[in-house]
Amino acid sequence: MSPIPALTAEEIDDLEPTFLGPTWQKGADGSWKLPERTLGWQIAGWAAEFLKAEDGGPWRFTSEQLRFVLWWYAVDEAGRFVYRKGVLQRLKGWGL
Repeated sequence: MSPIPALTAEEIDDLEPTFLGPTWQKGADGSWKLPERTLGWQIAGWAAEFLKAEDGGPWRFTSEQLRFVLWWYAVDEAGRFVYRKGVLQRLKGWGL
């Protein structure tokens, strides 16, 4: 088995990330697409009220984390969760 060749700095700069799922979808106007029905806003409100950040202030989700929570807790017309499985994988320290 031959070793995988290393990429040059230019090749690395040309790489495009792969985004799967609705968290990264944008509308025609360029704004983030959000679910019509979600319990995520209640989750975010609860976190801000009851969780504390390292500095003692209220917990704040990053915009990406909030979008993920909104989509994760999306519900259909009958109030059933839309998603049953999901993965959000990032590097250590990503949410700071």
